[in-house]
Amino acid sequence: MVGATHFACQGGLPDDLIQQESPTGIIFVKATRTNTLNRFSAGGNLFSLIPASPSGKLTNLTKLADGDVCDPEISFDGLRVMFSMRRNRSDSFNIYEMNVDGSNLRQLTFEPGQDDFDPVYLPNGKILFTSNRPDFRDEYNRQPVEVMHVMDSDGSNVECISFNASDDFDPIVMSDGRILYTRWEHHGPINRFPLFFTNPDGHGTFTFFSPHRKRSFFHPREMADNRIVAVHSAMVNGDRGPIVIVKKTTAAGEPEADGDFLNITPDIETNGPPYEKGAFKYPHPVPADERLVVSYSPRFGTFKDGNDNIIEEIAPDYGLYTIATDGSDLRLLYNDPDFHELDAVVIGDRPIPPVIPSELDKSQDSGVFLVRNVYFRQDGDGQVRPDQSIQEVKQVLVIEGIPVPKNDRRAVGMTNFEQKRIIGFAPVQADGSFKIRVPSNIPLSFNTVDSLGRALVVKRNWVTVRPGEQFTKCTGCHGPRGQAPGNSVPMADNFPPTDLNVALSDREDVSYGAAIEAIVAAKCLSCHSGATPAANLDLALEKSIEQETFSIGYVNLMRGDGLVRAPFSRRSRLADKLLGIEEFQGGGRHPDAENTLADTELRQILNWIDLGAQYR
Repeated sequence: MVGATHFACQGGLPDDLIQQESPTGIIFVKATRTNTLNRFSAGGNLFSLIPASPSGKLTNLTKLADGDVCDPEISFDGLRVMFSMRRNRSDSFNIYEMNVDGSNLRQLTFEPGQDDFDPVYLPNGKILFTSNRPDFRDEYNRQPVEVMHVMDSDGSNVECISFNASDDFDPIVMSDGRILYTRWEHHGPINRFPLFFTNPDGHGTFTFFSPHRKRSFFHPREMADNRIVAVHSAMVNGDRGPIVIVKKTTAAGEPEADGDFLNITPDIETNGPPYEKGAFKYPHPVPADERLVVSYSPRFGTFKDGNDNIIEEIAPDYGLYTIATDGSDLRLLYNDPDFHELDAVVIGDRPIPPVIPSELDKSQDSGVFLVRNVYFRQDGDGQVRPDQSIQEVKQVLVIEGIPVPKNDRRAVGMTNFEQKRIIGFAPVQADGSFKIRVPSNIPLSFNTVDSLGRALVVKRNWVTVRPGEQFTKCTGCHGPRGQAPGNSVPMADNFPPTDLNVALSDREDVSYGAAIEAIVAAKCLSCHSGATPAANLDLALEKSIEQETFSIGYVNLMRGDGLVRAPFSRRSRLADKLLGIEEFQGGGRHPDAENTLADTELRQILNWIDLGAQYR
């Protein structure tokens, strides 16, 4: 068992496990950091080990004194290696290429102040990479977002092809020509790293393997049998843990059970540190051999006794190992105790995948989404399943995620949701289908809406349509994997798409500061302010002393007893009170008389809650 081998690794492997490996060479990173998610730490270099064995020849290919290197990738002909390099502390990360022997180094990107990572050779001769060039911050760490770009082989004609509101990274080209990558999804309380796929021009982006539960997958690679090997983790940003293999399937999307992937190292924890039996990073298949090259650190972390007293602290030490694809026979390949050995790639040629033609029409600034059945959904994500027998869904609310500049550190609100605005509404047909034309190249999301204007189901990830794209893959809202939505010819496809390709000036900001505070001032303050406000609810517009960014009224609404439960107005007592329903049934809409809310004002308040109850 692999667990027994892990224990042996703590004191060095026995002599009979130090065996000659494949004559194939490898290129890898020696780093002073353990954080492999595109962070700088001086002292890194790119090395080769030829052959890939404990007695192989080690060569420093970059010879940096004060720089760092990451993300090596071998060309299809096996003669060149691309990587991301920062020459020194004052430099930024750029894409470089050299021969695998270290000769003919050339720089491909030259973007001052921006960082480029994750270069990948495309079958059409172009290069795909990730970059923080869009210059906005992610939804969690508030770090610059890195999304996918494509450029010519000489670094020219750079084009952004992914538009997530957080990172898209670790891309690979699969044998069928598609791009597989790890996507950071942080939409409100959702915070996970599933696997997504797209095409080399960014069209057809869709979930590849995306469990609802706290499952994240890092560093994917395709094996010879087309299964995907990756590192599994339950930690945000924690790209370390057991090695798993995603099983072959004809249906992408939400897996039904953990049985959809095979954990070949089940003794390794997914939610450390501490890691009692160590952790893996960067599995890479060895061609023509049922083995993987991996980065592995034996037992590490802060270990405590039952009284929470620290009894031992062990620093990680990642070295290079090989392991069989069934999780057995872990062998030490190379380890320098003064560095971490990461991200090994095997030198050698491989078949060039087919070129997938572009389906974009760059003369357009929009694309079309067709969703076949919003009622087609499974339980398990904590949201309702709308009742199709009464056609409970009346409309779809289309929402834009607003990228926040990376230097804007102000709080957005008192929830986990980031800035959004409304693109518009579209009708949902009786069979649950809808069809919309929307702006291209922006992050979008959908809420299905009931007859009172409240969200039934909130889509908790971002989707994008590319210029001229006709996106028809959405069968429903997380329907059971591999099953049909029940209407192969959706009614919405019989009509032109609802045109929501609206100008930026026509998109609606319903944040508290931009929209709701004016309604409060006009309709609510006469009762809800002063020394003895109605219902003991003070909606004053002055800034809160405790929360200087937000008004007193906003803070009190967000802290009230279930008054606002973002992103669901259907669960919020404030919405029930304004509508005169549930516990307030029979009381009529609130407020009344001269302060009665206009339908537009009521709708804005409900939308504000359903978009996440942001202050700005």
